[in-house]
Amino acid sequence: MKRFGISSRGALILLALGLAAAAVSCQGRNDDKGSIATADVPDQEFSDFTTLESDSALVRWSLKAPVARVYNARKLLVTDDPRIEFFDEFGQLSSILTSDKGEYNQVTHDLTALGHVVVTSVEGYVLETETLVWVEKLGEIHSEDFVKFTRGSDILTGYGLRGDPGLRDVEIKRDVKAYLRDEDGALREEIEKDATGGAGNE
Repeated sequence: MKRFGISSRGALILLALGLAAAAVSCQGRNDDKGSIATADVPDQEFSDFTTLESDSALVRWSLKAPVARVYNARKLLVTDDPRIEFFDEFGQLSSILTSDKGEYNQVTHDLTALGHVVVTSVEGYVLETETLVWVEKLGEIHSEDFVKFTRGSDILTGYGLRGDPGLRDVEIKRDVKAYLRDEDGALREEIEKDATGGAGNE
């Protein structure tokens, strides 16, 4: 069985919420500093929050955040300053994501990162953008915003992106520019493409 059923995943989230409840912050509900759900009052609020998603007994990702808020009507978990660790099919760490805000959809199991999103792979590749979505059913990260992808001394920029969270196979969708540098960091070549460009391993 490739994936846990929804009930099993829900149990994981509920377990994480139960564990986090022991560390519930006593902050007032008015202290909702720029939350994504700015007009709503959360049903629950936690500090030092941790949860994870598993697939066939292997952890796919884990999320840690100093503050997390639950909005039951929206089936939404909202976090401040999330740190998400992605793992490959062998259970090994593949990349780490940080951002200003994060959302976890309890129905689709998708993750959304917003504001100063940075993904750093174990190989040292770096992806920077303003919004990024982990699409659970595809096992991919997606963005429609401007992206900057750094691999060694080379830099690719453009708009729109899809790829794996380990940044081994990344596709930039449009207005792609490549800045290739030599070993001393001097610009060796600048390439501009109107069509789709790839950024995976060569």
